[in-house]
Amino acid sequence: MLARDAESLFWTGRYLERAEDTARLLDVTYHGLLEATMAEQRVAWRGVLAAAGLDQAFGLTGRSSTAQDVAEFLVMDPDNPGSIVAAVSAARDNVRTVRESLSTEFWEALNSFSLDLRGRDLQSDLESQPHDLYGFVRRNCQAVSGVAAETLARDEGWRFLTMGWNLERAEWTCRLLRVRQVHLGDVGFHEWVGTLRAASGIEAYRRAYRASMEPSDVLEFLLLSPIFPRSAFFAVRVAEEALRSVDAGPEVGRALRLLGRLRAELEFADASDLMAGDLDGELVRMEGAIREVCSAIASQFFVNGRDHDLHSFQVLPGELAS
Repeated sequence: MLARDAESLFWTGRYLERAEDTARLLDVTYHGLLEATMAEQRVAWRGVLAAAGLDQAFGLTGRSSTAQDVAEFLVMDPDNPGSIVAAVSAARDNVRTVRESLSTEFWEALNSFSLDLRGRDLQSDLESQPHDLYGFVRRNCQAVSGVAAETLARDEGWRFLTMGWNLERAEWTCRLLRVRQVHLGDVGFHEWVGTLRAASGIEAYRRAYRASMEPSDVLEFLLLSPIFPRSAFFAVRVAEEALRSVDAGPEVGRALRLLGRLRAELEFADASDLMAGDLDGELVRMEGAIREVCSAIASQFFVNGRDHDLHSFQVLPGELAS
C-alpha cells in the first residue's frame, strides 16, 4: 500500500488508543479523589499529566494542578494537540484520506464519534457530569475498535492500524506503571486498584490473583501478562506479529529486530527481579525502546521517514515540520 496511507492508519490507531486511555485515567482519578485533601488532589492530578506524557506541556500553560484545569487541558484545550478532542479529530482526518481502503462501517463509526464529541458542551460536561463524558469517549473508542475488528480485511492497512494501536498501548502502560510505582512504599490497596482500573484490568486481575494486591502481582499482570490484551507484553507481541507480516523480506528490518528484542525481554522477564532492581530505570528504558521502534517503522515505511513525538501529536502524518 502507499506509504502515506500506511502512515495515516498507523497514527489513527495511536490517536484512538490515546483518547481512550486518557478518558479512562481521568475518570478513575476523578472518582478516586472525591474525599481527598487538596494536597492529595494536586499530587494525583500531576501524576495524571505525567502518565499522559504531557506534564511539561501543561506546566507551560501556567495553570494550577486542579481537577478542572487538568481535565480541560486533557479533554478540550485547543492549544494541546494531545487532548482527547484533538486526538479523535486527527484520527478522523487520517481515516478520511484513506476511506477507499476501509469499510464504510468503520468510517461511519469514527465520523459519528468525532461529530458527536464536537457537538457536546464539553465545558458543561466537565463541570457537572465528567463521568458521563469519559464514559462516552471510552465506549465510542471501543465501538470503533470493535467495528474495525469485525469489518476490516486483514491486509497491510489493518496491520499498520494494529501496530499503531498496540505500540501506543504498550508505551502508555509502561508510563502508567512508572508514574504509579514511586508510591509503592507509602500507599496500598486503593492505589493499585486505581491503577488496574485505569488499565481496564481490575476484573481480569482478580480472576487471576484472587484477593492479592501485591505490587509485584500488579506489575506482573500489567507489564508481563500473556493473556491480558492491555499488558505491555501482549501489546508488543501483537504489534510484532503485525510488523512481521509486513516486513516479510529476505532480510529482517531494523524495526522488527528492535521489536523482537523488546518482546523477548518482556516474555522472559521476572516481576520479582524487576521489583528488586531499578524498576523506574527499566520502565524508562522500555518506553525508550518503544519510541525507537516507532522511529524505525517511520524510517522504513513512511513518507517522511522521521519520528514523530509520541505524545505531542504536533505533526500529522504526511506533513513536514516547519
